[in-house]
Amino acid sequence: MLLEYEKEGLLFKDDFTKKNIPINRLLEIGKEEILKVIKVDKKKNYIDLSKKQVNEEEKEQCKLRYAKSKQVEVIAKMLSIHTDTPIGTVYKKVIWPLYENHDHALDALKEILQGETTILDGLKIENNIKDELLKIIKERLAIQPFKIRADFKLICNQFEGIEAIKKALLCGEKKSTEEIKIKFNMIGSPLYECSLITKNKKEGIEMMNQALNEVKKSIEKSKGEYILHNPPKVLGENEKNFSEQLKEANENGNGQEEEEENEEGKNEEGIKFNIAKFEDNEFNIKK
Repeated sequence: MLLEYEKEGLLFKDDFTKKNIPINRLLEIGKEEILKVIKVDKKKNYIDLSKKQVNEEEKEQCKLRYAKSKQVEVIAKMLSIHTDTPIGTVYKKVIWPLYENHDHALDALKEILQGETTILDGLKIENNIKDELLKIIKERLAIQPFKIRADFKLICNQFEGIEAIKKALLCGEKKSTEEIKIKFNMIGSPLYECSLITKNKKEGIEMMNQALNEVKKSIEKSKGEYILHNPPKVLGENEKNFSEQLKEANENGNGQEEEEENEEGKNEEGIKFNIAKFEDNEFNIKK
């Protein structure tokens, strides 16, 4: 069932498996799946779904958009309650207009938080609602610092050797500011890690690229070699640096592949679900 619109969706057993397996072994109560709408019959009120037609990239995009929408929903409800404004009016005058120039309303709200007041000025709402909206997003969307990291190799077989590498890393650290400190750590010679913590992703990545460029120029001046393994990126929950990837590969071996196969076999199950709309053709569903 669509969580927003209370519509049922149908997923055929053949979309999961061709084997003759009892339904009670295929279904897992409470599990959510991301499916794709392949057919809508408005007269009969049928929605046909498919799991195998959704690739991994679409799943991640769908999860992200759904998470954003839930945040916007909370903000809209709070604004409605605090200003005694009907929720429908909040969506009509505040939320939907934000989609006109942004991929998602949450992106616009974050820009407002960062000082883009022109977005607020473009909304046809009373000043008290604007003030309350700004207050709510400051509370709900407070920017949290995050970590940016890069992995690289430094090699110098000249007489200077280690001293040349130390000098190169110090050149990179000089790109630090009072607000953002750039740090270098040796993971295991010749592999090194560069990291910093910031609230501005774009500024942080630019600063790290500048620091790495200084490291490269310094080590090459000493006739050494600089090799970038992983470029600067925000460290997320599902991201691992180069050293962690190597460590896991050595420790887990084929065991991880077997576990993934078992999990895949377990998840490729189902027939009829409750569903929640993410995008035009993608749904979050609950069996």
